[in-house]
This record gives sequence, C-alpha cells and structure tokens, in this order.
Amino acid sequence: MSSIGQLIFIVIISNAGGEGKTLLAQLLQAIWMLAGEPVELLDGDQGNMAAKVADKNARVVGWGVNALRAPEIFEATNGSHVILDLGANSLASHREIVGLLPALRRLFADAGYRTVALMPVSTNKIGAVDAILDLEPKIVDFETLFVRVNRDNSNSFDPGLEGRSSVDVGHLRPGFQKLIRSPGASIFSVASTPPPAHCVAGAYVADWMRRFAAQSPIVDLIGDKANPKLDEKSRQRPGPIRFPVMSLLDTTNDALIENQRKSRILSAIDRYGWNSHGLTEVVSMLGQRRL
Repeated sequence: MSSIGQLIFIVIISNAGGEGKTLLAQLLQAIWMLAGEPVELLDGDQGNMAAKVADKNARVVGWGVNALRAPEIFEATNGSHVILDLGANSLASHREIVGLLPALRRLFADAGYRTVALMPVSTNKIGAVDAILDLEPKIVDFETLFVRVNRDNSNSFDPGLEGRSSVDVGHLRPGFQKLIRSPGASIFSVASTPPPAHCVAGAYVADWMRRFAAQSPIVDLIGDKANPKLDEKSRQRPGPIRFPVMSLLDTTNDALIENQRKSRILSAIDRYGWNSHGLTEVVSMLGQRRL
C-alpha cells in the first residue's frame, strides 16, 4: 500500500499525437517506483500501444470498451497508484470519454483515490494549446494539471496556459531517450541502476527526473519521497554538456566525459572571449590541464 497518504488515479490525455503522453506516464511511474510506491501503468491506445512497448508489464485497455469494463480495471489495479496513458487515437472512440473515463473515475474516487487528468502540450505545435483547452471541459470531475513538454529544447509554446496550474517536463536529449527505450531498460532502471558503461548517463536522467519531481504541483500530487534519492543520483552528473547527444553511442561514459570536456572548453572561450587574447588564454589553460 501507499505511504504518501492517498492513492492517485491519473489519466494522461490529449487530442493530438506526439505530445509526450507516454514519456510523462513513464516518468511518473519511475518516480513512484523510486519512492517504493505501488504503481500500475495502463495503456489505453490499442492502435499504438506505446506504453506497452515501453513497459511490458503495462496493462492494455482496448478501444471502444464501455463502462462495464471499468470494474475489471479497478479490481486489477486497486491498492496501487494508477496511471492511464490514454493515447491520442483513443479519443476517436467517443465511448472512451463518455463511458470508460467517468466510470473509472467514480470507482476510484469512491475508493478514496484522488483523480487527476494531466494534459500535456509540446513545443512548436500551432493550435495545440487551444485544442487542449477545448478538451479540458470534457474531462468531467477530474482535477486538471497542464504539462508543458519541451520536446525539442526550444521552449517555444503557444500562449494560453498563463495563470493555469501547470508544470514543465524539461528536454531529455534524444540519445538519453533511446537509452531508456533500449531493450530491457526504462527510466527507472537507467536512473536507479544504470549499466556500467552508462553510469554518467544515468546521472543525467536522474537530474532530468529531479527537476520535474521538485515542482510544487508534482510534490503535491505524488509526494517527495523519491526526491532525496534523485538528488543523490544526480550529483554524479559531473557538469553541463553543450554538444549533441543523439545516439546510444553518445550516452556512454567515455562519450559523455568527452562531451563535458569540450563543453568546458567552449564555456571558457565564451568567458575569456572569441578573440586572440581569449583563445590564447584558453590554450594556456589546456596546456596546464586546467580544463
């Protein structure tokens, strides 16, 4: 059973693909697992099954299920926190909103669960914020929390969420995303017990998790038991990296240490100046192994 005081039923929902729903579901699951909390992941997108691919233990909830299935889902997951990655394509079935979701919400709420809808929106998608604001009234009786997913590291979101309850999922570089999705891996495993050749990458993933988990609405929602562990694991991250991490090869310890070294050199040039004097100073520092 949970030790944070109240079990949570979370539905992650949007009306577009590629908004970061599955990544957000995995992230919440990993934080709860790191805290030692019981958690179940449900995959509501039968056509895509992204959550099922990411977590082979995720339970698949098919398209077009009606309210009669809700008791089965509740019985299978009762006693754990529950994350339902609904998937964009599920919204093509009207029953998913008017049947299954309200029935599930009532069952979990009657059992004392807090019921929350997380509504992600990603960067550089014209009309995405307006679409999610149009969807919100249809998710009846759930608390709602908007999630800005900095998918491409541009931090460029449409306006419209100002003054609303929202949180941010920072950019996770493509190489790290490939690492957490590699066979046998997950956000939880990479952050908690990374492979020996990827210990540095594990610290960067833990730091990304830490930044998300430390936001006040997230602490209020899922607690802060994992935060000391994330603080400890992210301290193994030696420094900022300014060069791309695009592939699995870029996430190895050797590759990231070299990325850090080049990043320190670049930062030093920024500091001392992109001129003959500044470059001479940086070359001298390199010669003295001060970088």
